[in-house]
Amino acid sequence: MSKYFPQPKIIKINYDVELIVFQCEDTVVQLASIPPGATFELHKHPESQIGMQIAGCLEFNLNGTKEILKPFEQVYVAGSNVLHGSINHFSETALAFDVKRITNYEEAEEKILKVTPNQDEVTGFDRQSVVGSWFEILITKIPPKGVIPIRSHPIEIMGIILNGKLAIAIEKQQRQLEYGSVYYAPADVPYGGHNLSDETVSLIEIMIKPSSDFSVKNIFSKTAITTS
Repeated sequence: MSKYFPQPKIIKINYDVELIVFQCEDTVVQLASIPPGATFELHKHPESQIGMQIAGCLEFNLNGTKEILKPFEQVYVAGSNVLHGSINHFSETALAFDVKRITNYEEAEEKILKVTPNQDEVTGFDRQSVVGSWFEILITKIPPKGVIPIRSHPIEIMGIILNGKLAIAIEKQQRQLEYGSVYYAPADVPYGGHNLSDETVSLIEIMIKPSSDFSVKNIFSKTAITTS
């Protein structure tokens, strides 16, 4: 099993919500399918959590403040032990992703951040982005035959393919990935990609800032796969 291409674990919640869960070292990435009427009750946990809609809408409750989350428009940030939950009031099944990890960010964050359009300076590909205290999220549209040049960063990066197929190479390993797959590039490990298809592929990348390193008291623990 490769740490660069983590294997999914399928978890069912309340017989109707399905999670595809990936453990990327100290970070958990979850893809959620949330049918009409499904509810995540208000809850909290030691990990900080961020998330965004991929399709459909959800009413998100962030410590008592409610907002309708729409695809690729907002990212919620629920810091350590901040209450959060959601409900699908709508007729369409909602698809979303969220990311959980222990951070050393001292403030209990409660934020809804707006996603903004821009352009990849290296490739010129259209993309959207949002920056938080311990993360950055990039949503890039990779055109047919488009190439992500081989590169490395001093930060951890996780990628989620939203449609089509994308060839991803990390060090000497390569996989053809599609929706439901995640890749993980540790800090300073070279990686790149190639859209071999005739359709534009959308890619979400979650970049973990160095300031989110574990605090001393958590240095020997890892975020475990959970169901909320």
